[in-house]
Amino acid sequence: MSGDGSIEAFDLLSNEVRLDVLRTLGEAAAAGESPLAFTELQRRVGVEDNGRFNYHLTRLVGRLVDKDEDGYELKPPGNNIYRAIVSGAYTDDGGVDPVHVEGETCPYCGADAAAWYEDSHFHLGCSDCDNLVIRYPIPPASFDRDRPESLLAAGGAFILRDQTAMRQGVCPYCAGEVSGRLTEQGGELEEFNERIYSSVAQFVCDRCSWSMHCGVPFAMNIEPAVVSFFHDHDIAIFDRHPWSIYQYADDSVRSRDPWRVEVTCRIDDDLLRVVIDENVDVVETAVEPAD
Repeated sequence: MSGDGSIEAFDLLSNEVRLDVLRTLGEAAAAGESPLAFTELQRRVGVEDNGRFNYHLTRLVGRLVDKDEDGYELKPPGNNIYRAIVSGAYTDDGGVDPVHVEGETCPYCGADAAAWYEDSHFHLGCSDCDNLVIRYPIPPASFDRDRPESLLAAGGAFILRDQTAMRQGVCPYCAGEVSGRLTEQGGELEEFNERIYSSVAQFVCDRCSWSMHCGVPFAMNIEPAVVSFFHDHDIAIFDRHPWSIYQYADDSVRSRDPWRVEVTCRIDDDLLRVVIDENVDVVETAVEPAD
């Protein structure tokens, strides 16, 4: 049996009535109607048997649900489960056919870029030669299937949120400590077909093993020096999709002992140089005239 209580926690979710209680309390909180009295909660859940309802509700109180003189409401762990339910994270995701990405083209064949949803992942890649730029998991409820173009915004938002947290050393899913590192020179991500990076930045949670890996320029797009450089050239980088930095940036391995990778961003007549170490930490920045 798990010493951290995780098995007991999952057992609490094995009953449909308990899930309905969590969903009902979450909906009440979202509507500003929390807490709910016992009788009102029972009515909304739709269980007529008082003993049966009270048994399942009691199982939730303390761990996932708070009880006071005014009624019942979700505790933070219960809220996390409610959010997972409404996000569709555990439902059938279906799929979304490729949609055109305005202003993006394939770096290999020049065809229009496309975004699509498959196997619970947001994909950005080529509409003709199947090369991938990004593959990242997002919940199926994060975009409107009647507006496929909203998939692009959802993918960018989730990637930027998770990237920001992990670059700051905190896992966005379990709050564990995140370690950053560079892979060896010439690292290849097999699912990205022909794309071979001079180096790959990888961020891994030490607790739950959630990971992100990407080309080094992508890992730099939230660094203050990079954001400031783009701002000075009237480009609001956070108003764009997080992968847009690729059209301005290149990277190269400066040395392997110690491990140093240089990212250069070129806009108009200016060049930004950002040097990072083996932990994907910035150790040097400089702005100079472009050659």
